[in-house]
Amino acid sequence: MNPEFLAKGGSMSEIESLELKREVMLRLIRALLDGEELEEIAKIISMDPNLSARLLKFINSPYFGLRREIKSIIQAIAYLGYRNLKDYVFVLLTSSFLKSANKEEIKEILKFAFLMRELAKRLFPEHEDEAYMVGILEPVREKVGDEIKELLEKAGVSETVIYGLLDPESKLGRLKEEVKQLMKVYDKLEKGDNVQLPPLLSQLSKEELIESYILAEDNAQSLISYL
Repeated sequence: MNPEFLAKGGSMSEIESLELKREVMLRLIRALLDGEELEEIAKIISMDPNLSARLLKFINSPYFGLRREIKSIIQAIAYLGYRNLKDYVFVLLTSSFLKSANKEEIKEILKFAFLMRELAKRLFPEHEDEAYMVGILEPVREKVGDEIKELLEKAGVSETVIYGLLDPESKLGRLKEEVKQLMKVYDKLEKGDNVQLPPLLSQLSKEELIESYILAEDNAQSLISYL
């Protein structure tokens, strides 16, 4: 997802103050992943007045500079597109589990998710969106444990994402653990110190790793500045 796009949404305090219906978000994720028709997507969103209000406020934010206010959920979906809407809902889902998280913690979660996507683009681009999902949902897994499997199965999330969260030997599971290591040693890497990189990341050059990290950090900072 374009981070500048998501960055123009409402504040984290607003997310926390609204009791979003988790079951509706799970149904919405499934419908988006299945490529349901706009009418069906709009029907699901309309089941949760708070979600509907957030979406319309989001699309009518000053960033988009729309000449006319969008009042229809269908129009909002058409404007956002499936991918951006899906990513937005995943952020809402994660934030609904992490209500006590402060801005710095949310920023680190976002940086991790964006870094997962940036590195997946270079290593296995066919899974870049799924890598983002693993990154954004990892804190939820840490909080609820293996129960996340049932949660994501209800949402129709792919096995690639589920295994990426639960199986450290899976492709995205390995990337997830290596990205965690990279974030711990990044300062040394940037300074030019001799850093022993794990197998997957060792396939990339130092320049590629630094570029990916900077992009992820910039994206996270861009987003958090509006929360």
